[in-house]
Amino acid sequence: MISLKKIFISAICILFLLNSLWAQKTSTTLAVKGLKEKVEVLRDEWGVNHIYALNQHDLFFTQGYCAAKDRLFQFEVWRRQATGTVAEILGERAIKRDIGTRLFKFRGDLTKELNHYHPQGVAIINAYVDG
Repeated sequence: MISLKKIFISAICILFLLNSLWAQKTSTTLAVKGLKEKVEVLRDEWGVNHIYALNQHDLFFTQGYCAAKDRLFQFEVWRRQATGTVAEILGERAIKRDIGTRLFKFRGDLTKELNHYHPQGVAIINAYVDG
């Protein structure tokens, strides 16, 4: 019987292969709601995005957009790891990990925590997430 782990790893490998095929050089113009001004994204031969924006909001918005376009599944796994819901996709063997995650969940004042970051950190994080 094929284990869920083997299926999961195989699916990830297939996604990476398909992503490399889709990453061919193309020129596309998109109208993305949430941008304030025109932004240019150039993807180099290694798949690295080079973002040229006229303001900080659009820079981080576009970075979030590009990251989600390339790594949405990875973001979902990270979200599940942070919220203790990995067992919902990987089964019983992840339950102990989820319990530990939920026991050590951050319960502090997030606003106070974010005040220790960059002065515009909240705006940067929000722009990235919105993208």
